Amino acid sequence: YIGCRLIYRFAIWPKYFSPLRHLPTPPNSKLISGHTLTVLKDEKGTIVREWVNQYGPTLRIFGPFSAHSLAIVQPDHLEKVLYKDAHDYPKPDQLRKVLEIMFGYGLVAVAENEHRLMRKAMNPAFSMANLTSRTYVLVLAHLTDLGNRVVNIFNDQIASLPEPSTGKVIHLYEYMSKATLDIICLTGFGYKADSLHNPHNELAEAYKGRTIAQSGANLAKLLYLMFIPGAMKLMRSSWMYEHRHWLSFTHYFRVLVECMYKISKISERLLQEKINDSMSISDSEGKRDIMSILVRARKAELEKDPSAYSLSDAAMVDQVLTFLGAGHTATAIALTWALWSLAIDQNSQTRLREEVTPVVEANPHPEYGTLKGLQWLDCVVMETLRLFPPIPIDQRVAGKTDYIGDVLVPKGTVIYIPISAINTYKGTWGDDAAEFKPSRWLNLPKGYNPAFSSVAFLAGPHTCIGKTMALMEMKSMLALLVANFTFEPAYEGQVAKPKGGINMSKCSERHTTSISI
Repeated sequence: YIGCRLIYRFAIWPKYFSPLRHLPTPPNSKLISGHTLTVLKDEKGTIVREWVNQYGPTLRIFGPFSAHSLAIVQPDHLEKVLYKDAHDYPKPDQLRKVLEIMFGYGLVAVAENEHRLMRKAMNPAFSMANLTSRTYVLVLAHLTDLGNRVVNIFNDQIASLPEPSTGKVIHLYEYMSKATLDIICLTGFGYKADSLHNPHNELAEAYKGRTIAQSGANLAKLLYLMFIPGAMKLMRSSWMYEHRHWLSFTHYFRVLVECMYKISKISERLLQEKINDSMSISDSEGKRDIMSILVRARKAELEKDPSAYSLSDAAMVDQVLTFLGAGHTATAIALTWALWSLAIDQNSQTRLREEVTPVVEANPHPEYGTLKGLQWLDCVVMETLRLFPPIPIDQRVAGKTDYIGDVLVPKGTVIYIPISAINTYKGTWGDDAAEFKPSRWLNLPKGYNPAFSSVAFLAGPHTCIGKTMALMEMKSMLALLVANFTFEPAYEGQVAKPKGGINMSKCSERHTTSISI
């Protein structure tokens, strides 16, 4: 009986009875993993983009053990899944478990009902009222201060060369990662990591080790643990850390366990400091970092209604993990791709320099309102995020049998949200969709949908809560760097990699520096 069920489930049903069987399907599906490992190992998301260009905007993709999945890129389909009927399309449990390992049980990993309550509890720190408060004045001050530190480090490195005019090859991602970690520590928790000058800072070292887990190849390895009951929870336990020597057969898992444990302990310490501050300092005198605001908001809510939902201490620790993990790595990758793209497109780089230089020369710590009004800077940032979204793919699962467009989708079907493919869908962006072309944002195509044609921050209830802060971070750092340096590839024919090197040299007429990526 069991054998017959397995044959029907994995051989007969997909081929003869699945409602998705008539959809175009990419070749080379593996017997056990399907297309899953191929998709996850593609860190830039170009595989699904190529499939969409070749087979169309709605695809059948094979998951593990021949399970049928669906990939969608059209704005009306995305609007249904991510916004209108979002409650019927939650994140798959398997994905949430992997994200919990990577980022803690925070906003990116919690189930739908808890996500809604958790997001409501966190809104005080990210509301529009707070965006215009002195909190974000301080946030921007931290951003520009750290941006100027990067400028000084680069200037010192070039000045130390025998021939400064020739420039210096810089592995830019390394510096962007350190700078964005310092930024999120200061703005998120009031914690001075200073990894730019102190690479042996405990948090910086832990995150450097943990970053390897965010590669597509290593993320794919975590999927195998999903089939072992309790394995995901065990990975984050103190017991696993104490017995991590058992993982010597796989360096990756041992490093991941060590780093996540250290980061969790630092997060607990940071949270306790905020709780102590909230008890001894009034709101008007309190610190203005995001975690301090959340702790005070929780305290005020519980004083008003002791039965109200509030973030537990454990949940607050996981928010620290989420902020640190998603908040600095994604921005570092985006900044690196932005500078690489400008290194290739010298005309766009020159135009940006002409726009930002007067602003930076007038005020080395430009206000966000000023940066927000810089049109070409906005075009460059939006085009970078369109072409190089920090997270190239996401997933949902059908909570009920439903139609997406004219496709009948059975309950339990995994829905791929291929962000890179969506952002470069030719049906929206035209034949040059894969090209870096900031000017397209000055004259948007007729089919452009503001919410669903470019979804680097996702859309609907799961839109990134830190979107505004990430944009502030990118704009302030790009303005300072491009005003002070020029960028070009490190050598002719260099292949683009998100962690590759860039050559840097000074612009003689303004005593600035050119960096080659």
